[in-house]
Amino acid sequence: MPARSPSVVAIRRACRSDAAEGTTRLLFVRDGGRIGLVQTPQETANDADQFFALYLERMITDVAAPAVVVAVHRAEGRPTYSDRQLWTMLRARIEQTPVNLLDLVVVGASRTWSARHGRPLSAGRRSASRAAAR
Repeated sequence: MPARSPSVVAIRRACRSDAAEGTTRLLFVRDGGRIGLVQTPQETANDADQFFALYLERMITDVAAPAVVVAVHRAEGRPTYSDRQLWTMLRARIEQTPVNLLDLVVVGASRTWSARHGRPLSAGRRSASRAAAR
Protein backbone atom coordinates (compact mmCIF):
# COMPACT_ATOMS: atom_id res chain seq x y z
CA MET A 1 0.00 0.00 0.00
CA PRO A 2 1.54 3.33 -1.01
CA ALA A 3 2.23 5.88 1.72
CA ARG A 4 -0.37 8.61 2.12
CA SER A 5 0.66 12.27 2.11
CA PRO A 6 0.02 14.25 5.27
CA SER A 7 -2.72 16.86 5.16
CA VAL A 8 -1.89 20.39 4.07
CA VAL A 9 -2.76 21.51 7.60
CA ALA A 10 -0.23 19.05 9.09
CA ILE A 11 2.45 20.19 6.62
CA ARG A 12 1.86 23.86 7.43
CA ARG A 13 1.90 23.10 11.18
CA ALA A 14 5.28 21.31 10.83
CA CYS A 15 6.75 24.30 8.96
CA ARG A 16 7.08 27.31 11.24
CA SER A 17 5.99 30.51 9.57
CA ASP A 18 8.97 32.45 10.94
CA ALA A 19 11.49 30.39 8.96
CA ALA A 20 14.01 32.15 6.75
CA GLU A 21 13.47 32.23 2.99
CA GLY A 22 14.64 28.96 1.44
CA THR A 23 14.60 26.99 4.70
CA THR A 24 14.17 23.33 3.86
CA ARG A 25 12.44 20.80 6.09
CA LEU A 26 12.29 17.05 5.66
CA LEU A 27 8.94 15.74 6.91
CA PHE A 28 9.28 12.01 7.49
CA VAL A 29 5.90 10.36 7.13
CA ARG A 30 4.74 7.35 9.11
CA ASP A 31 2.00 4.94 8.13
CA GLY A 32 -1.35 6.66 7.84
CA GLY A 33 0.10 9.93 6.60
CA ARG A 34 1.23 11.19 10.02
CA ILE A 35 4.44 13.22 10.26
CA GLY A 36 6.74 11.36 12.62
CA LEU A 37 9.96 13.39 12.41
CA VAL A 38 10.94 16.80 11.07
CA GLN A 39 14.55 17.59 10.21
CA THR A 40 15.86 20.99 9.14
CA PRO A 41 19.11 20.81 7.15
CA GLN A 42 21.65 23.58 7.66
CA GLU A 43 21.71 24.58 3.99
CA THR A 44 18.84 26.31 2.21
CA ALA A 45 17.20 25.63 -1.14
CA ASN A 46 18.07 29.05 -2.55
CA ASP A 47 20.66 27.60 -4.92
CA ALA A 48 19.71 23.95 -5.41
CA ASP A 49 22.40 21.90 -7.08
CA GLN A 50 23.56 18.27 -7.23
CA PHE A 51 25.50 18.65 -3.96
CA PHE A 52 22.42 19.89 -2.11
CA ALA A 53 20.32 17.10 -3.63
CA LEU A 54 22.93 14.52 -2.57
CA TYR A 55 23.00 16.01 0.95
CA LEU A 56 19.21 15.72 1.24
CA GLU A 57 19.22 12.23 -0.26
CA ARG A 58 21.70 11.05 2.39
CA MET A 59 19.64 12.59 5.18
CA ILE A 60 16.47 11.00 3.81
CA THR A 61 17.93 7.52 3.36
CA ASP A 62 19.72 7.59 6.74
CA VAL A 63 16.40 8.01 8.56
CA ALA A 64 14.87 5.18 6.49
CA ALA A 65 11.27 6.26 7.04
CA PRO A 66 8.74 4.80 4.60
CA ALA A 67 8.05 8.19 3.02
CA VAL A 68 9.12 11.83 3.05
CA VAL A 69 7.79 15.23 2.03
CA VAL A 70 10.35 17.97 1.35
CA ALA A 71 9.07 21.40 2.37
CA VAL A 72 10.68 24.70 1.33
CA HIS A 73 9.71 28.01 2.92
CA ARG A 74 8.99 30.84 0.46
CA ALA A 75 7.25 33.98 1.67
CA GLU A 76 4.89 34.06 -1.31
CA GLY A 77 4.22 30.31 -1.31
CA ARG A 78 5.35 30.08 -4.92
CA PRO A 79 8.19 27.87 -6.17
CA THR A 80 11.41 29.25 -7.58
CA TYR A 81 13.40 27.78 -10.43
CA SER A 82 15.69 26.22 -7.79
CA ASP A 83 12.72 24.53 -6.10
CA ARG A 84 11.67 22.95 -9.39
CA GLN A 85 15.24 21.83 -10.08
CA LEU A 86 15.51 20.33 -6.60
CA TRP A 87 12.29 18.36 -7.15
CA THR A 88 13.65 16.94 -10.42
CA MET A 89 17.01 16.02 -8.88
CA LEU A 90 15.51 14.46 -5.76
CA ARG A 91 12.98 12.38 -7.69
CA ALA A 92 15.79 10.81 -9.72
CA ARG A 93 17.90 10.14 -6.62
CA ILE A 94 15.21 8.90 -4.23
CA GLU A 95 13.60 6.67 -6.87
CA GLN A 96 16.51 4.25 -6.41
CA THR A 97 15.90 3.92 -2.65
CA PRO A 98 13.16 2.21 -0.61
CA VAL A 99 11.88 5.63 0.57
CA ASN A 100 8.81 7.07 -1.16
CA LEU A 101 9.27 10.77 -2.04
CA LEU A 102 5.70 11.97 -1.75
CA ASP A 103 6.10 15.61 -2.71
CA LEU A 104 8.10 18.81 -2.54
CA VAL A 105 5.86 21.52 -1.17
CA VAL A 106 6.53 25.23 -1.04
CA VAL A 107 5.01 26.73 2.10
CA GLY A 108 4.22 30.44 2.33
CA ALA A 109 2.31 32.66 4.70
CA SER A 110 -1.06 31.90 3.10
CA ARG A 111 -0.36 29.46 0.29
CA THR A 112 1.07 25.95 -0.16
CA TRP A 113 2.23 24.72 -3.58
CA SER A 114 2.86 21.10 -4.66
CA ALA A 115 5.63 20.10 -7.08
CA ARG A 116 4.04 16.69 -7.64
CA HIS A 117 0.84 18.30 -8.89
CA GLY A 118 2.29 21.55 -10.20
CA ARG A 119 -0.27 23.77 -8.48
CA PRO A 120 -1.33 25.26 -5.14
CA LEU A 121 -2.98 22.97 -2.61
CA SER A 122 -6.13 23.78 -0.70
CA ALA A 123 -5.93 23.86 3.08
CA GLY A 124 -8.82 21.48 3.55
CA ARG A 125 -8.65 18.45 5.79
CA ARG A 126 -7.86 16.04 2.96
CA SER A 127 -4.35 14.73 2.49
CA ALA A 128 -2.13 16.78 0.17
CA SER A 129 -2.36 14.19 -2.58
CA ARG A 130 -6.16 13.99 -2.34
CA ALA A 131 -6.56 17.77 -2.24
CA ALA A 132 -4.43 18.14 -5.36
CA ALA A 133 -6.39 15.44 -7.20
CA ARG A 134 -9.53 17.57 -7.15
